[in-house]
Amino acid sequence: MWKLLITIALVVLILLSAIIGSQLIVKDNDWDKIASAYSFNIIRWEFENLFSKWIYSAEQVFHPCEISETERIQLVKDYLCLDYEIDLLEASINRDKAEGTASSQEIDMLEEQLLYLRADREERESQVEDIIEGQISSVMADEGLTKTLKLGGEAEFLFPPLDFEFDDLPNVLIVSPRHEITIVDTTVLIPDMSLEEIIEIEEGVEELGFSALILRIGGIATYPSIVPATTSIEYLLSKIAHEWMHHYLFFRPLGRNYWSNYDMTTINETVADIVGNEIGMLVYERYYADEEEEVTSSEVDVKPEFDFNKEMRQIRLTVDQYLASGELEDAEQYMEEKRQYLADNGYYIRRLNQAYFAFHGTYADAPTSVSPIGEQLRVLRERSQSLEDFIDAVSGVSSYEELLKLVDRVNED
Repeated sequence: MWKLLITIALVVLILLSAIIGSQLIVKDNDWDKIASAYSFNIIRWEFENLFSKWIYSAEQVFHPCEISETERIQLVKDYLCLDYEIDLLEASINRDKAEGTASSQEIDMLEEQLLYLRADREERESQVEDIIEGQISSVMADEGLTKTLKLGGEAEFLFPPLDFEFDDLPNVLIVSPRHEITIVDTTVLIPDMSLEEIIEIEEGVEELGFSALILRIGGIATYPSIVPATTSIEYLLSKIAHEWMHHYLFFRPLGRNYWSNYDMTTINETVADIVGNEIGMLVYERYYADEEEEVTSSEVDVKPEFDFNKEMRQIRLTVDQYLASGELEDAEQYMEEKRQYLADNGYYIRRLNQAYFAFHGTYADAPTSVSPIGEQLRVLRERSQSLEDFIDAVSGVSSYEELLKLVDRVNED
């Protein structure tokens, strides 16, 4: 019950903040006008998806589902397998339609099967989400991330309460200057967009003199957050914890300064990555790791013939050199040549430009980033006595300069 009440209060606060900030509702710039027909309405999504979570939470208060932890784990695994089966069937139907390899009767039968599987998935979804939320919340409590509420007694609770939703992820339009790699703005767009619609928007923004890219994001910190179902449980757990970290930082200086500049965006995303990966691995090891899934040392030592990370790092450094010298056209020609080179080696990137590097560069541990922030935050985490201490320290940072001072103090101790 406490989780339900706290969640309601939290959502009201977030929605009020969004309305007051108004950026989620009205953004008056040229690229948003170009993409306006495909804008993703975050507040509408909140209202359409939140009530189902409330209803399920209320039902569990009065009619809790009594199942063992082993059964809970199997329910999660079965759900993710079902989602994967649906993805394969959808791809098969689309391929048959495009290539004409199946009769209309066969396609009708496949689509009927798809409807059945989707209904089955929807019926299981709330329970599986609740199970995963409970598992991650339990680990977070063990890591000291809960708060104590005193109302006629003491109650431990996670704030903000962990809440996520399996759903189709939106697209995002990233706008960067052409002469440097940084984010000017981002706009969240609807999930269902054709390639032709995507290219039309990108080209429209580029006619304004900017670099543009539209891609599917890996998760979004709405409340509940939106994450994709995936057969990789480790990735799923880390992604959910990552988005929760953004919820947590929303109420602290670091999160409030997310958009103040590119460095602060990078700090936020890298902190969320560090915390998300650590929590995700702890949850995985407690509930899902099996001995037979361990990778042997011989597998770990195998090095790929083509090192994608190394190549991307070198591309980014070379592009920065071109741009620093004012050789804009040479930089863009170089990126296109390298995009084709990567494709020849099995790594297809639809559009490799300044906006691509600007977006991926906010994750300071990615090969596309040249920021020192990743190493600085890793040092801070290593020197912190616990994950709780790391979060407490870094969440109070409101500028990059403050982070540097914090790291210097840690290094002096």
